[in-house]
Amino acid sequence: MASAGSAIGNPTVSVAMLGARMHYAVPRVLNDAGMLKRFFTDSYIGNKPWLRWALQRAPANLRPGWVKRWLGRQHHGLPPNKIVSFDALGIWYAMARQRAAKRTRIDDVAARAAVAFNRQVIAAGLDGTEVLWGYNTASLEAFRFAHEAGLRCMLEQTLLPIRLEFELLAFEEKRWPGWSRASLADVPSALAEREEAEWRLADRIAVGSTFVREGLVRLGVPQSKIVVIPYGVDPTQFPVTSAKKAGDGSALKVLFVGQVGLRKGVPDLLAAVTRIPAGAIDVRIAGPITIKPTHLQGLPFNVLLLGSVPRSEVIRLFAWADVLVLPSIAEGSATVTYEALMSGCPVITTPNAGSIVRDNVDGFIVPIRDPAALAAALMSYVRDRKLLAAHRQAATASRERVGIDRYGAEVVRAVRELMPPATPC
Repeated sequence: MASAGSAIGNPTVSVAMLGARMHYAVPRVLNDAGMLKRFFTDSYIGNKPWLRWALQRAPANLRPGWVKRWLGRQHHGLPPNKIVSFDALGIWYAMARQRAAKRTRIDDVAARAAVAFNRQVIAAGLDGTEVLWGYNTASLEAFRFAHEAGLRCMLEQTLLPIRLEFELLAFEEKRWPGWSRASLADVPSALAEREEAEWRLADRIAVGSTFVREGLVRLGVPQSKIVVIPYGVDPTQFPVTSAKKAGDGSALKVLFVGQVGLRKGVPDLLAAVTRIPAGAIDVRIAGPITIKPTHLQGLPFNVLLLGSVPRSEVIRLFAWADVLVLPSIAEGSATVTYEALMSGCPVITTPNAGSIVRDNVDGFIVPIRDPAALAAALMSYVRDRKLLAAHRQAATASRERVGIDRYGAEVVRAVRELMPPATPC
């Protein structure tokens, strides 16, 4: 039987998301389009006003980290009556991840959480759903159930496939031995096998970049099964900051935001800094640190490690920065690059970041593992502030291109294309 949604050309969609991906962008845009049936997730505070009120009673500066994270698990654009959350699972998952020190142990925890999450989604029911939208490594059992029920499955592949990511990161560990706090072991076969089985079950696979699409094709996924949907961010969350004066003689303000580790290319950034004359740049690095402290001692005076910062502080950092640098080794499509462009901040990044930065238009694209190229791109801005101003203007002009409205329209179109054309009565 056709649902009310499909009767007017919109299939009904349930989204199963373990975690808080892109601040719930997919369920939000599907709800705005009148297509969201249910949103399944683990921890969520937005449908529990009594609990939110109780947690907010504690002063912000005294709240434990887990309380702050839980209070962030909400969005006013999602109606509480469409949300099904499995909070006991979410609490267990968060605690188990904290206890798992090594990457391989974290991956084992993720696999266990995914199985439990899928079982709870199936138990809650998919009645009235025509399309199930799930995420890589966390959708296998629900996709099997959906296929047996005759539903369509849309998989979002958020990162480069696990086997290829491990190839890249294993090489990084050889380049920078002893740097990482949690060294790699073998490829996590349980997660990799889940991921690859999901590709086979999915009717369509949405990816954020051609970089991820190329990885999937390399591992045997038909290109016709893949749709590239670059991400988008909310323009109201990242306002354009006032333009900085070109050629004012001050140091170039360089910002990095992300996990401070091998995957994001931080050692290459630090190596690039040493190639640039002292006083020419001022670098701030924001994000959780996964590099051993011994390798962060004796940093140049112009490099400041900020550690993890709240979302509000990231917005202020974009206002401070002249340029965002993200020399990533393996990504899906790095959201921080969209946030920077939305803020009018040019970006220097790599092809592996999966961004929509245009080389020498609103930033630079440099090869991975190339501190010399990274330093040269930074020096281009140091020497030519008019070039920086032009790239800043191009970034500011691209707000619609990196916005949530464009992203939402492409998500909705991809879901509609999953459904067979209506047959005349």
